[in-house]
Amino acid sequence: MNNNSNIQSKKEKEWLKTCIEGILFVSEGIVRAREISAALGISEKKINEIIEIMEKEYIDNNRGFILKRVAGGFRLYSNPSLSEVLIKFIKSNIRTYLSQAALETLAIISYRQPVTRTQIAELRGVRTDSVILTLVDKGLIKDAGRLKEPGNPILYKVTERFMELIGIESLNELPPLEDFKEYEEDMIKIDE
Repeated sequence: MNNNSNIQSKKEKEWLKTCIEGILFVSEGIVRAREISAALGISEKKINEIIEIMEKEYIDNNRGFILKRVAGGFRLYSNPSLSEVLIKFIKSNIRTYLSQAALETLAIISYRQPVTRTQIAELRGVRTDSVILTLVDKGLIKDAGRLKEPGNPILYKVTERFMELIGIESLNELPPLEDFKEYEEDMIKIDE
């Protein structure tokens, strides 16, 4: 009987892994443990245990995708070891979705949030009104309240969608600004 319950337990665990994988596969964004728990009718603790097993299996078996914890949830990503292969595959179909101005604005908001349009414009040296609207429309930044000063300007911060797209759990995972200063110094030396 004990052997049968072990077999049944193994089959159940494999079925739950299949269900979780399917949920993550069809999801357009991050999925939280509570959402999976509600869909499958099992505890969040059990979901987290199974996801830990899946994360390890994907890496150990060198699968084409990995399971990552990002922005308070989980998402499937392509295996980083495939980056060169995938770049070659999509190279002819690369589209730029964000302008240089939008990328600069996102970087400022990421490192300085919450921040106002005026503060961003001061750092960039140009107005950012249209860029801010574009980033809000794309769901990459959002209103984080108002600054308590004359005019009560809107404060902006990055969204979970932004963190999801760049594959981080929190902004603490962003590279230190010092790394960019070294890069900038190297670029200046090259230009000279």
